[in-house]
Amino acid sequence: MLASLFRGPVAYVPRSGWPGWAVLLATAGIFVLAVIIGTLAGVGYYYYAFAGGEVAQQGSTGLPIPQMPVAVGLAVLQICTILFTIAAAGLYQSERKAVLALAPPSDGWRILPWALLPLFVVSGVWTAIVLYLQPDLLINDTKPIQQLIQSDALWLVLLVICIGAPVSEELLFRGFLFSGLSKTWLGFIGTAVVTSLLWTSLHAGYSIFGLVEVLAMGLYFSWLLVRTGSVWVPIFCHAANNTLACVVLYFVTLPS
Repeated sequence: MLASLFRGPVAYVPRSGWPGWAVLLATAGIFVLAVIIGTLAGVGYYYYAFAGGEVAQQGSTGLPIPQMPVAVGLAVLQICTILFTIAAAGLYQSERKAVLALAPPSDGWRILPWALLPLFVVSGVWTAIVLYLQPDLLINDTKPIQQLIQSDALWLVLLVICIGAPVSEELLFRGFLFSGLSKTWLGFIGTAVVTSLLWTSLHAGYSIFGLVEVLAMGLYFSWLLVRTGSVWVPIFCHAANNTLACVVLYFVTLPS
């Protein structure tokens, strides 16, 4: 099954009616609007739980959970991104399911675990190299995420990282945006580079090592989309990668 990812014709066919310039503007608009709504939701929750005297969620100490406003804001942002992306995919006489490549993989669902193999091998080697050369950078990249995971907001954080992020980001970048741009002169390769760079920009707080890893993942997810014709494959790999990272960060204590 792994060999099918490397040989034979590509399975992806872009079916978006969106012009290239319009899909870029729409993607930016979707993201900015989702960020604004998510930020307002997080701030609103903060004032409700901390400043308003009401305690909607309490941790083991009986006090409001300090990580909840961040988790709530991210959750609302992701939900809005998904809804706006699905709505936009149906414009310009487009069929939503086709634009977002929501069909099953061309080789069937059994390709999913095989798609994880290159991802985990390369990511594991890269992480080992960074850990050996610059461990402080790896710690700085992962410490904020670990603080969220090891908080009393764990249940919502896991939903945000393991489900919300993969679904919302892949639908927007590898689904909606990729379909519109790949019909232009950029082609599959140029679109993979552009969408991966834009997706990497969302992780701007990472070190250069972290950004290189995110960019490589974006290119790999784009390749999976083109080879299998289904956005479900990059969604699955994205979710598996994030879930594995959460499990490791939950049980491993990073040095200060």
